[in-house]
Amino acid sequence: MTVDMAQEALFAGLVFGVALAAAVVLAGRGRREHSVAGGWTTRTSPSTLSRTADSPAAWTAAFVAVALAFGGAGVLFVAGGDVPAELAAVGGAFLLAAAVLVFGLYVFYGTFVSARGRGLKNAQAALLGVCALGSLFVLAVTLKLLGAF
Repeated sequence: MTVDMAQEALFAGLVFGVALAAAVVLAGRGRREHSVAGGWTTRTSPSTLSRTADSPAAWTAAFVAVALAFGGAGVLFVAGGDVPAELAAVGGAFLLAAAVLVFGLYVFYGTFVSARGRGLKNAQAALLGVCALGSLFVLAVTLKLLGAF
């Protein structure tokens, strides 16, 4: 196995690890009802992670952090002679990896929200999101094998 193939395998594992974690988090979101002995039903409040995911301030902070990371990597990538070539290469690799990750999360979350809007439960919607990511991965592997990139 060459170094490039090992890096691609590591990257694919990382992407699907993030997708799996997102699927688990989104499948378990919201309020749950538990039946206990005696027929009583108790409701638990949403988790801290769920409240954070629903917070506009958290989304704004995440957007600002991602925008700054993209901007910094872009500056490193196009800086020219002022930055060592290795650092410029790291900036380019970060831009590519981050763009793929953001696109993948966009596809996953968009599929999840769309499925939830159509009346599916969290676990079913998360499954559809993971299937959408898997389809994109199969498409990328097919294009790679055909020599498209």
